[in-house]
Amino acid sequence: MSSGYIAVMVFLVAALIGLLFLWRYARNVKQDLDAPATAVVGARGVIELSDAAVEQLRQLSSEPILLKQAEDGIRVQIEQRPMLPMMAFVGKEVSASLAEAAAQVTDRYGAIWVVLLKASDDGRVTLQRLA
Repeated sequence: MSSGYIAVMVFLVAALIGLLFLWRYARNVKQDLDAPATAVVGARGVIELSDAAVEQLRQLSSEPILLKQAEDGIRVQIEQRPMLPMMAFVGKEVSASLAEAAAQVTDRYGAIWVVLLKASDDGRVTLQRLA
């Protein structure tokens, strides 16, 4: 009877230690999830594109260009026109400029993002992250 009592006590102590480790792990995971994101929505930046790409974006629109990347690919909205997949621009000179800009934004923000691009007269392309 005393060996059964000892076995139960060992099991209870091991279960208590396991619960403490699990609680500590869950607390660390919660702190990581509650931490603010490193890429802040509304963040502004400048990307470096080739001179030809900047000129193509400037000719495409004088207003900011909306680029959105999701699981279904990259979509583009110019001025008040409807949003189109980037594949709609394939074969046009601006396609390479949009692809170059999208690649740099992906390097900066990861796989899913929404940004506004604005090509300025001084050769810079500014971006603002929306999501």
